[in-house]
This record gives sequence, structure tokens and C-alpha cells, in this order.
Amino acid sequence: MKHCRFFFFMLAMLTAPTARAAGGTPATLPEDCFAEVESGTGPDIACLFPLQPSPAERAELEAGSRGYVKDFNCRLTVRIARAEIDKALAAVDYVFKSPEQPVVCTITTYKSTFDVTGTFAPEVTFKNGQAVSATPGLGNVTGISRVISWPVVQFVNRWPSVREGMLTIINAYKKNKGR
Repeated sequence: MKHCRFFFFMLAMLTAPTARAAGGTPATLPEDCFAEVESGTGPDIACLFPLQPSPAERAELEAGSRGYVKDFNCRLTVRIARAEIDKALAAVDYVFKSPEQPVVCTITTYKSTFDVTGTFAPEVTFKNGQAVSATPGLGNVTGISRVISWPVVQFVNRWPSVREGMLTIINAYKKNKGR
């Protein structure tokens, strides 16, 4: 499935951290968020998640940024209260707005490379038990001028394949959890 890793991550981002786990600094967090979501037992899902585009995603981003952005490589620090996942997935009509989750990226443009930071704060709207709209909520980008970051933020947050992929994975996961 196209963009599957990124969308599964976005499923994990469905919920907010209601409490910070003791310990678990970014340097000591596990790097397998999938395992944390599926089989972790702690009160929080706490992990580092790499975000790196596939060749198709890279081409889509380059086209969407009108040739300016060529590539990116990011590392997202995730801390999510596991109980909140159940709450969001059990809801019938619900609007979830995640608090910000920090991300550090290296972005390559047609002329240089920038190290940037930002946040993801996904938002998902459920109607009649189904996720009907979603956005990754990229924001607070620093380390690069707003002239450059603003169009990229808008593109990522409105990227149809990201939004549709989030909905597909969230609804599939919700259906599977109900079994």
C-alpha cells in the first residue's frame, strides 16, 4: 500500500499524550513505533519514528513544491497515552486534535540542505464511527525562512495522498480493533 509506513504512524498519532512517561529521553526511546502500537504494554506509546519519503512520495513532493524541495529525512519523537487510542477509536462522533509532537528534519532543496525543526499535531474527525477527515498538522517549522516553509507546510497538510492514506489506515485499524 502506497505510503503505508507514514500512514500507520499517523494512526499512532491519533491520540494525545496525557502524561509523560518517566525516563525515555529521545536518545533511549525504541525506534519501532509499529511494535509499540501493536504489542507495547506501557501506559504510553513512546518511540522515535523515521519519516523518509519513497521515490513516488519524493516525486509528488517535488512536484507539489514546484521543484523546490527535492528530499527530506525526519525523526519524530512520539509520546502518546495508550488509553487515548482506545478512546478515539471507540468514539462515534469525535474530533481529535493531538498536541504537538516534535520532529527534526533535514530538507534538501534544489540548491542546498537545511536542518529544521517543527511539530506534527494530527487532527482526525470521526462521524458515525468512521474517520472522515484527517490532517497531519505540520507546523512550527524553524531553521528555514517562512517563505520556504509556508508552502511546504501547506502542501504536506493538504497532500491528498497523506490525508486519504490516514483515513484508510485509521478506519482499517479501527475495524480490526473491533474484532
